[in-house]
Amino acid sequence: MKYIILKAIKGNEKINYEAFVSSLSNYKNHLKVIEDTTFDIKILATAAPNCYSKIIALNEGFDVCLATNTPEKNYKSDFENIREVKKQAVTTYLKTLGNNHFDTVVTDHFDDLPLIKIAQHVILVNPNKETKNILKQNQIFFNIVS
Repeated sequence: MKYIILKAIKGNEKINYEAFVSSLSNYKNHLKVIEDTTFDIKILATAAPNCYSKIIALNEGFDVCLATNTPEKNYKSDFENIREVKKQAVTTYLKTLGNNHFDTVVTDHFDDLPLIKIAQHVILVNPNKETKNILKQNQIFFNIVS
């Protein structure tokens, strides 16, 4: 569905992404870890579309946004920035900076398990029971914030 929607809106100048992002503000989680200024770099890595995720990243003080880009051609199963694709995007970006250190991941879902496995610290935001169980099964220590 995401692929079809992104293809349909590609190049549509009438869409006001700023207004859309503004409409999401009621659902925003205020997390101290996100506001932490001691991190060298903060990356918003998300499966959400880049067309509005980059606005969120800018508004929230992230250094870079790695999101799902609008597909250029035919559908490919790995077009979405999720799971291994997301992990690869983050590690590739860090390598361009000469950095192989991945400190903290903040997530709400086990879809981020590939990133979780390489992070030194894991913070779960309102995780469901399945996410907590999967991390426990993988012997991954985590903190929960709500």
